[in-house]
Amino acid sequence: MKKENILNDLTDCTKSLLDMARNLTFNKISDNCFYIISEIKNSDKKNIELNKCHIKENQSKIPKPLSKIIYDLEELYPNFYDVNLYIYKAKKNATIIEIKYYSRLSLDEDYRQKTKEQETMLHCKITTPIYHSDTNEKFDINWELGTLNHKWKLFWWRRKKS
Repeated sequence: MKKENILNDLTDCTKSLLDMARNLTFNKISDNCFYIISEIKNSDKKNIELNKCHIKENQSKIPKPLSKIIYDLEELYPNFYDVNLYIYKAKKNATIIEIKYYSRLSLDEDYRQKTKEQETMLHCKITTPIYHSDTNEKFDINWELGTLNHKWKLFWWRRKKS
């Protein structure tokens, strides 16, 4: 991803992300997208703790259209090493996409020097619940937010595993 192509690249990546989500989940995924930005930080916390903190942090953010956050992304661009698009929350009338970036400043000094000329990587990803690997049935895209459907599926998955 190059700075001069940020808008086009993110638009294309968003389309791919929405297609992936529609193939994997049973939710109605709206094309009406809003975005939030998050930095991926190095941490020694467990994934469950990180996820809780991350959700709490995201709840305080105001989702905006891509056209409104493009300036922020262009300012942050020199520090981008890796950019990932995830669906944070999907509703019938809007989809909130989280743009998570890993900063070059988080890399150790030697690796930062090796990759300083490397173009920023761009990916779109769907996080899947642990029970999804057992079946290929569609799941709730909002499972990370602790939906009732997720809790029910997790309960039965745990019973099946024990």
